[in-house]
Formats: sequence, structure tokens, C-alpha cells
Amino acid sequence: MNPGAPGTGPADAAKACVNCGAVAAGAYCPACGQETDVRLPTLRQFMRDATGSLVALDGRLWRTLRALIMQPGFLVREYFRGRRRYYVRPARLFLVTSLILFAVLRFTTEPIRFDETGASAKGNPQAAAPDSSAAMEKSEITLGGGLTIGVDRNFRFSVNGPRNVLTDQLRARLEHFNALPTHDKGRQLSSMLLQWGPYAMFALLPVFAWLQQISYLGRLRAYPGRPKRYVEHLVYATYMHSVMFLAAIVALLIPWAWPRWLILAWVVVYVLRSKHEIYGGSRWGGIVRTLFVVVAYTAFMTVALVLLIFPAILLA
Repeated sequence: MNPGAPGTGPADAAKACVNCGAVAAGAYCPACGQETDVRLPTLRQFMRDATGSLVALDGRLWRTLRALIMQPGFLVREYFRGRRRYYVRPARLFLVTSLILFAVLRFTTEPIRFDETGASAKGNPQAAAPDSSAAMEKSEITLGGGLTIGVDRNFRFSVNGPRNVLTDQLRARLEHFNALPTHDKGRQLSSMLLQWGPYAMFALLPVFAWLQQISYLGRLRAYPGRPKRYVEHLVYATYMHSVMFLAAIVALLIPWAWPRWLILAWVVVYVLRSKHEIYGGSRWGGIVRTLFVVVAYTAFMTVALVLLIFPAILLA
């Protein structure tokens, strides 16, 4: 090879990394890892860089979605076996699908609407009578120390109990919320739920895994391949949530009601099949354990919903 030929000199074989100054002969700097080609990207390259690391547009996303939808329990088994290179990791898949779900919810759902009963109470004493249906349908929450918060179906709050600096502040915030028009109340609550919903789901994910672990305590010797460690239940819970998020996304985007029932039936069958694939045991046992997890998880979700509603009220 002619040393003087173009493209063969030392300056062409290696150049300095513009990020750290180290000599970089290949496509990436061996010191800091930055690419050596720093030309401005095309629009396609720019969008690929923006989303590729998040949703794995190199083919892993589509491979993962196909396996997730068509083969219940397959990705969980692959993860347990250590075959993870060609699939999106469960935590990342959970994050992406949950963010997409709440984005779709923001565009496809309307703000919460309350019953307008009693809205015209001003100037109409009969509408505000204490024996009206709106006043009769009231729930109460006891917080301890004699403090009780009542709420009716129009989300009008009342505070009963001892008076101090904290309870007076609480009364003031609730009275401010009560004075809002009903459509403003609904908009405030809907905005808070959609904003913090993904964080709530992420916080509830370990709870689901814990309930799953509790439901399968005992009889581990009879089923040696059954998940034992908590993190294994967490992996299963992550994939199950991703499936349910995807089903919810499709159901929200479909304008007809009857396909949504088919999607719901598919989710039920999918969960039972994946549970049987991963945990084994009788199908009736899987159904009973699934019911336990669903009921207990619904209770935790209700608590999380209340915890999301109160900040929306207090910050109104």
C-alpha cells in the first residue's frame, strides 16, 4: 500500500474526539464512548435518536410486542432464563406503555362530571334543603382524633371535629373547592389523575407483585419451577401490566363498544393462560388466586385514587 495515498495517513486513520480529545480511530471514542461522526443528523436520524433508546426502534420493540401478545408467559420465561438481549426490558416496556396509555386517556376522555343536583340552590331554598337527595347521599371518612370529613355526590366537603391550625386550614381549602363550579371541580380532578396516574401505577406495581407472591405461598416443593423470589413475581407483574395497558389503549381508540368486550375477554384468558404457564398448578387454583389478587389490588388502587384526589382538592 502506498503510504502517500489519500486516506491512508495517520491523520485519516485516527482523529481526536471532539468531546474529550482522545484519539479515536473507529466510529466511537474508546475513552468517552461518543460517536466520532458529529455531522448534523437528518430528520429521520434525529427522531430515531430521540425515541430509539426509549422504545427500541431497532426491532426489539416489535419482537417484544409480538411475543407479548401472541405467547402468554413467553417473555417471562425468557427473562428468567437470561435471554434478554433481543427484547425490551420489562421495566422499560411498563414505562412506555403506561405513558402512552395516560396520553391516550388525556385525548379520549372528558373531564369528570358531577351531578348538577343542588347547583341552583342559590336563590332556591328548597333546592338546598337538608333532606334533598344530594344531602342524603353523603360518605364520611374518619381520620382519627375525632376528625371526620364528609363528601356528597357533588364532591362538596364538610369537616367535623376539633379546631386547630391544621383543621382550620383544611376547612378553608375545602370551602374554596366547594365554591368552584362543578365543571371546574371535574377539570381539576381529571387533570390531577392524568398527571400523577403513571406515578401511581409505578408505585402500585410492587404491591401487585407482593400480592402475587402471597397468593402462591406454600406447595413450592410440588412445583419446583414456580417463581419463589419476590423479584420474579415483580417481573411477571410488569409484563402483565404492560399487556393490560396495551389492551386499554386499543379499547380507548376503538369507537365501538362490542370490540371492547372482546378485548376484555381476551385479557381474562390471557392472564389465566400466562399464570398457568409461569406458576403451574390447577386452573381452578389459578382462578381463585387471580380473584384474590384482583380484589386486594382494587382496594389498594382505591386508596391510591383517594390519595391523588386530595392533592387536587387542596391545590385547587
